[in-house]
Amino acid sequence: MWMKKIKQIVIPVGILVVAVALFSYMKSTKPQQPPVEVKEKVWLVETLNARFESLAPVQRLYGQVESRSSVSAAAPITGVVDEVLVKEGQQVKAGQRLIAMNALDLQLPVQQAKAELADAQAQLRLEKLAYEANVQRLAHEKKVLEFKRSDVVRTRELLKKDLVSVSSLELSKEALAKQEYTVVGAQQAVEEHQLKGEQYRARVEKAKAALKQAQLNLKRGTVVAPYDARIAKVAVSAGDRVNAGALLVEYYALDSLELRAKLPVMDFAGVHRRLQAGEVVSALYRADSNEAPQELVVDRMAGEASTSGVDLFFALPQTLQAKRPGDLMEVELQGPVYDDVVAVPYSAIYGNDRLYLVEGDRLRAEQVEILGDLTVDGGLWALIKPEFKEGSRICVTHLPNAVTGLKVKVAEEAS
Repeated sequence: MWMKKIKQIVIPVGILVVAVALFSYMKSTKPQQPPVEVKEKVWLVETLNARFESLAPVQRLYGQVESRSSVSAAAPITGVVDEVLVKEGQQVKAGQRLIAMNALDLQLPVQQAKAELADAQAQLRLEKLAYEANVQRLAHEKKVLEFKRSDVVRTRELLKKDLVSVSSLELSKEALAKQEYTVVGAQQAVEEHQLKGEQYRARVEKAKAALKQAQLNLKRGTVVAPYDARIAKVAVSAGDRVNAGALLVEYYALDSLELRAKLPVMDFAGVHRRLQAGEVVSALYRADSNEAPQELVVDRMAGEASTSGVDLFFALPQTLQAKRPGDLMEVELQGPVYDDVVAVPYSAIYGNDRLYLVEGDRLRAEQVEILGDLTVDGGLWALIKPEFKEGSRICVTHLPNAVTGLKVKVAEEAS
């Protein structure tokens, strides 16, 4: 019995001892791993040697081509269009006929105005004749009035001598009163001449003005280009009947094209100050990256501003006369020239005022002032005012973890 209990104790203990011994043996015979050496990561970057230059920042502006002398020719009268001699987009020379209205429609108002003028002038002459007749009549009636007064005086004397009756005196007085009334009417007819004369003279002047207007409409009935121009729109066809004031054709001078571009509010003061000082403010336009840029000079600023800025007007040179009103253009407004500045790609800029210099194999942060943008080889670069020395190596590879002291290797050196 007791032997059975000894076996129950010895066997588990033996198994445990064997397991511990086996674990110790395996641990002691395990191969040893060499210690891991931690190395600092090196970032491969590209650099640009700082070169001090005299440069001007640029600002990209977007605008639309307009014409400052666009003309809309309208029908002077109601009539029929006889000829349409141009097409939309056609270029015309000064003095070239564009559109002609029916000659009869234009001549009839002239003839009517001439007849009305002749009628008004005839009425004025008739009034003058009537005035002369009224003056003679007034003089005659006044003489008759004197006779009537004398007759009353004579009749009164005869009555005192009982040579005539009282009824004869009454008849003389009645005749005198009637003559006095007749004289008043004749006097009024003479005095009315001044007013009637002014009235008829006004009618003559009105008829003359109507004749001039009709003659002017006759001239305007044939639209002629006053200068070299391009047809913007033709609104009628031959045979159309149009009302007075209806649009016939629109055109603009070839040398009247200009670019209207919006200048942001924040840049208004600087550009305005330069213009007031008499400085030439210009912008560069690149039609193609392979072509040389063309200079557009600021002609003026708009008279009104908006919350988004103020419009600048650029005169288009002769080489850009192929542009049409409505064309969109992108230009680079040239800022003032700064001395001892450096142009760097925007990949070198962190935030708005920091870049990194490569000194040895480490980065060092440097505060800078961004003066504006600059176009270099078709790309947009930043123009900065540096505090570091010329020739310093600027890191142009943008590193998201860039800090002072970060270890780097310049790509040129790595190759």
